[in-house]
Amino acid sequence: MGELYQFQARELGNARAAGGVHPKASLEAGSLFFRAALRHLTRRITEAYESPADVIVLAIGGMEESLSQRVRESADGYHSFLLNQVQETQEDERRRMARELHDRIGHGVSVAHQQLALSEVYRPVDAARAGVKIGLAQQAIRETMENLRQITSELHPQIPVRSLEKSLLGFLETVEDEVVSVRLDVNGDESWAGPRVLDEAFLIVREAVRNALGHGRPKAVLVRVNIAPHELSASVQDNGRGFDPARARERGGVGLTSMRERAELLGGRVLISSDPGNGCLVELYLPLQRRAGGDRDA
Repeated sequence: MGELYQFQARELGNARAAGGVHPKASLEAGSLFFRAALRHLTRRITEAYESPADVIVLAIGGMEESLSQRVRESADGYHSFLLNQVQETQEDERRRMARELHDRIGHGVSVAHQQLALSEVYRPVDAARAGVKIGLAQQAIRETMENLRQITSELHPQIPVRSLEKSLLGFLETVEDEVVSVRLDVNGDESWAGPRVLDEAFLIVREAVRNALGHGRPKAVLVRVNIAPHELSASVQDNGRGFDPARARERGGVGLTSMRERAELLGGRVLISSDPGNGCLVELYLPLQRRAGGDRDA
């Protein structure tokens, strides 16, 4: 029976912590209950016993011990809940930092490396084109340095994506390849989506294109973005070698996990369809909710 009381008290502490109720409220409630119960017991004991003093002392001691135990267990449950919340917050922050480093820093380093490699290929035969590739590499390094400053200062990007279409076009220019045909189709009004939605959608679509070009070895990649008043949807489809999504989840790749987490943080989802030898389709769905005053969610 005592273990049941302890469990109930801990669960009560957890529930109060989840509801934002401070342990002080438990102490105040216990004090009120103690005074009310003491008055009632004193009256009943006085009526039932000729020498009630000893019985009243025993009753007070028992009530005090019982209430104190329950308050302690409730406080322990409250503190345990808060510690778990702190741990979950720390884990969420580590995942966020992994996403930021992979999507913002890793991307810039990858682009710079690719452009420098291409410049070496073109240098003996086309010095002008080699110079263009070096310029793109320098631009990628500058953007990476800026992103690194933003991440280390714990700030969101100071210059959010203002045009999803222009940002995607700029990205595709840095990864253009004569071997692969990449097409972009954007429809809808971008003003229906807030800056954060546009920024996260850009990072997700960019990662999907990077995965297609880096791992799929496709001949063609088609990127579609549709923005409606209630939803932003996007897809990246390639005709590459494909893969087994179940095995990719088991390996725990940062890129796929990052895309899903970014979408889920905005109440959306990412769906991945692929089979070995049959290309890959990545679909993104982000809800757009209207706020007071007619603005879209940021």
